[in-house]
Amino acid sequence: MRELPGARRHDQLRARRRPERPRDRAGRQLRAPVHVGRSARLGDLHLPVPALALPVRRVQAAVPAAPLEVTTSRRAPKPQAAPPARAERQLDPFQIVDSSFVAGAGSLASLPPPVSAEVAFAGRSNVGKSSLINTLVERKGLVRTSSNPGSTRQINLYEARARDGAVFQLVDLPGYGFTRRSKSEQAAWASLIEGYLRGRVTLAAVLLLVDARRGLEEDDLELIRFIEASRDVARRPVELLLVATKVDKVQRSSVRRALDQLSAAAPRMAGGGLRRAIGFSSITGEGRRDLWLAIRRVTQLGGAAPSSSGGAAREDDDQRTTDG
Repeated sequence: MRELPGARRHDQLRARRRPERPRDRAGRQLRAPVHVGRSARLGDLHLPVPALALPVRRVQAAVPAAPLEVTTSRRAPKPQAAPPARAERQLDPFQIVDSSFVAGAGSLASLPPPVSAEVAFAGRSNVGKSSLINTLVERKGLVRTSSNPGSTRQINLYEARARDGAVFQLVDLPGYGFTRRSKSEQAAWASLIEGYLRGRVTLAAVLLLVDARRGLEEDDLELIRFIEASRDVARRPVELLLVATKVDKVQRSSVRRALDQLSAAAPRMAGGGLRRAIGFSSITGEGRRDLWLAIRRVTQLGGAAPSSSGGAAREDDDQRTTDG
């Protein structure tokens, strides 16, 4: 092909030239990255070469394979000492493992026959007997609680068995001092309670529950005098234990003073000694173990007597609860 003169020839020469490579700001020509080895599909090594590097067409990586050391003998591992056996958690022999409802009696004739020593719970209608029994046996639904005082209208008997095999008969007496009931109904309850306290041969102790914030009232004092006057040589003497309930609602600094005032206000024992009050809370569980120790002592089923302090009070938030 014949070359044409003039601008036509320059255009042909420009077309034959290779495309100009990119340059940096200083005008130096940049080189494209060079890959070493073959395609990545074959497992060769690819190294990106930075710009302005020396032109390297191909470098075959020759890495000498290190000889594998094969050991025919191994050093025996040192025998490790056996980890110390974890000490088993000691179970509380006084823990209640089983509790049940036995019977309910609206009259003395319908009471079940006496079998073993019984512990009766007495107190005003809003003192918290139901919650106390549920806390003692660690079962919420054993005794039905109600927001309306005076819901218990009969004598309810329960049985509780401890882990060490001791069996306790717990008796929930109707509450007294509730003025919204008719006089005839109150008289019937009083007759039922008095008949049980006076004539039950297996009655071992009466737990008189008193609100720690209110102290002993006239109805409580009458019950104490009635129990003391009902001592009969035909049966074992009935023990009387004072229990101050709802101590969680009393200030921490005032619990000890409230218990001392309750003990001082109660009539003296036959020997002239003071009756020690045991502080109890169905919310925090305070006094539960001290009360069980006292019950075991009076029923002669083992366990030491509680300390004279009547149970140490623990500090807890002021919680509200309603009990029948």
